[in-house]
Amino acid sequence: MKFLWFGKKKGVVEAAVEPELIAMPREVYSVVGYVCDPNPLAGTKNTELEPDFINSLILSLLSMADSQADITAQEFFQEHGANILPISDYAFSSERGFSARVGDAGTQRTILIGSPTAIARVSAPFSAKIAAAAVENADGFIVAIDGIAYASFAIAKELI
Repeated sequence: MKFLWFGKKKGVVEAAVEPELIAMPREVYSVVGYVCDPNPLAGTKNTELEPDFINSLILSLLSMADSQADITAQEFFQEHGANILPISDYAFSSERGFSARVGDAGTQRTILIGSPTAIARVSAPFSAKIAAAAVENADGFIVAIDGIAYASFAIAKELI
């Protein structure tokens, strides 16, 4: 006769405790509210530009910046048919925005990207389309090419 308690004792099995992974929120940027007005001064000669060319000028200027928000904007404009053109005299100021001279087929164009209030001081009056976009995205950017506002966009940030 064999007694059960004299038998071999089984070892206690401990469940492996896995550390709980805590997902850290990360910042995700996107371009929102993009508006392009290829002919903001209708009725004025030689002011109409192709949307792809406007996008290329914006991309060329933003290609000098390296923040995550700027990289997101660069990717956005590349997806919209933009190509990088040669630039010179690049400058950035947190109060005024970006500025540079962009070369294209022998001509130099002055490009400014900044807040609506900063660009309004140095450009022709905004077209109705650009003015509406500036009101809708007060924290957005206005793009002026040779003193004329052609585009508006904002960069949104969210934590996921």
